[in-house]
Amino acid sequence: MKAFKTKGGFNIYLPSSTEIEDAMMDGTIGFCIACGETAEGVEPDAHGYTCESCDKPRVYGAEELAMSGRFYTEKANA
Repeated sequence: MKAFKTKGGFNIYLPSSTEIEDAMMDGTIGFCIACGETAEGVEPDAHGYTCESCDKPRVYGAEELAMSGRFYTEKANA
């Protein structure tokens, strides 16, 4: 997970494309975009689940983040 600033000046945490792929293979991993924590037992299309770490409704399933483009792509070491 990596922090990014939104246009409104808030931090948002997004997983990498590799983290998304790994989570999709597992099938029950989600990500909290408010605090950056990983959540287990999350449906792939989940959105707005409450995070157990920060108590905010910002947990999304891996497939939901992938389909909405909420991830970043790692740069290859060239």
